[in-house]
Amino acid sequence: MKVLHPERATYRLFDLKDQQEQFEKRGIENVIIEEFTRDFAKVTPQEFLDNYVLKQLNPKTLVVGHDFNFGADRAGNIPFLEKYCAEKGIRLIIIPPFQFEGSVVSSTRIRENLKNGEVQKANDLLARTYYLRGHVEKGFQRGRTIGVPTANVHPDVEFIPRQGVYCTLTKIGAHLHPSITNIGVNPTFQESGRGPVKIETHLFDFDAQLYGIEVEVYLLKFLRDEKKFSGIEELKNQIQNDMAEARKYFDEHPHS
Repeated sequence: MKVLHPERATYRLFDLKDQQEQFEKRGIENVIIEEFTRDFAKVTPQEFLDNYVLKQLNPKTLVVGHDFNFGADRAGNIPFLEKYCAEKGIRLIIIPPFQFEGSVVSSTRIRENLKNGEVQKANDLLARTYYLRGHVEKGFQRGRTIGVPTANVHPDVEFIPRQGVYCTLTKIGAHLHPSITNIGVNPTFQESGRGPVKIETHLFDFDAQLYGIEVEVYLLKFLRDEKKFSGIEELKNQIQNDMAEARKYFDEHPHS
């Protein structure tokens, strides 16, 4: 969609690195990545199966989801694949839809939860905690001037959850640190109340240089929407309230 119709693209929840890590955790030893281009989009279902699947892999078994489509114009579907596999003597396993609380689990449903700030629902659907990964960049250092230094994280994906303040865990190396994160445009410091979306994370009881380091920010709970304050003092007071609420959350939900 991003190649053929960028105006209608829906962005990935996780980057390619995460997807490969998840495959590895589940014992998948080899991953083949084919770049999706306009030329590749013209490959017919028959050509894809003949030249990319059968010729290169010669599989004994294929495993696909129940709503799998492939080939130019998504013309390849389950009936097409069933017929092809029967002719070639390939075992075909079709994974049925997985339901949670009465509805089918899908990336669209998870994306909607995150856009609504419903991170706990999204985490339930994922069966793991949603996170944003990126490198720490140097910002305006406004947080440090008001006593709340933050790590400015440049995310590796284009999808951004609902703007606002979150209770989070920030992973640095192998260690998780309780933190509070603002996703937004810093409207108090913008005359128009608009600007590029930033991810700013304050780690509790932590004081170390993080510039250039890759971190992962795990979203645990949505605390409030971002808002424009009348001045720095009002902002500072609200930040202290947010931090107190986040600390209370961690007291009630100790992390490992």
